Amino acid sequence: MSAAAGTSPSILIADDEVGFRDLFTFCIAPHGFEIVAVEDGLQAVRAIEARPFSLVVLDVHMPHMGGPEALARIRAIRPEQRVIVMSSSSDPSHEFESSAGSLGARACLFKPVELDELLATIMKAIGEQP
Repeated sequence: MSAAAGTSPSILIADDEVGFRDLFTFCIAPHGFEIVAVEDGLQAVRAIEARPFSLVVLDVHMPHMGGPEALARIRAIRPEQRVIVMSSSSDPSHEFESSAGSLGARACLFKPVELDELLATIMKAIGEQP
């Protein structure tokens, strides 16, 4: 994992849905992760400016700043930041989701996502070389 020896890998989750933020806190944190949860892309960018994270999980559709703009800003601040994109099916074109990999996302998952799939994707993304 990419965390320093003796520290937990940290995950920044940016999602406007409180239920999804709670999922991370209650289901992912017990696997040894420090979870920092924010409500939108603007808060995610501010968090990235303040400190590095092992992984960022960005929702695509959020108020104030959505995933596409947040991903671009995160790339400008920390070009090697590992990012997973999460999306609902509210945009039938999935234009951003289909290009997320070329924009630097390690994976794109669609809600609702199975907990096992989410955890496996997180483990893979954190374990990959930058």
